[in-house]
Amino acid sequence: MSDLAEILFHEHRRLEELLAAVQEAARAGDWRRFPAALGRLRDTLKAHFALEEDEVFPEFERQSGLTGALAELRSQHEDIRHTLDTLLAVSPRHDPEGCRAELAGLAAIYRQHEAEEERLIYAGLERAPRAQAEAQRAAAAQAQAAELDVRGLEPPEPMTRILDALARARGKPLRVLIHREPFPLYELLDENGRRHRTVARGDGSFEILIEP
Repeated sequence: MSDLAEILFHEHRRLEELLAAVQEAARAGDWRRFPAALGRLRDTLKAHFALEEDEVFPEFERQSGLTGALAELRSQHEDIRHTLDTLLAVSPRHDPEGCRAELAGLAAIYRQHEAEEERLIYAGLERAPRAQAEAQRAAAAQAQAAELDVRGLEPPEPMTRILDALARARGKPLRVLIHREPFPLYELLDENGRRHRTVARGDGSFEILIEP
């Protein structure tokens, strides 16, 4: 488990314990203990959100490269803060059932948020080393690749020249510039276990990196 994932795991377990204490006080009708338990949950939850928004989320985006992926989680933070404020405005002694209902709503949205957050961040951190290795491998192949420009040629000339170049450059990467995507070529490369990556260029053509 990465450092970020471990921080998240322990923070969430601590919040679950505080939430359970508030729920137990509400179930027991212990309205003398309830405000203090709710206050501890509120303070810890707000500090936790600040930690995530200021440190965990930016570091996750840096490590994973998934910028913007956490916008929904940040929005959910605001929803949970709003629900907390609503709960704090309820008088449990005068409206115990209303208090329990608000608390049940808070618990539901928090636990859904927690599960979604862990799924996204754990998966993103797990993918990050693979994505970085893939990017490094592709960059190395790009630097070593021979270049073939078949833009503007009529079929079947582009395919013929690409296959000929691949045969001559066996074991080496090839960078192809072409004016339309050669889907039959993709099928052939896949059948032969050749990695390929296509990037659309600004002029409407395509750049295909074919690896050994």
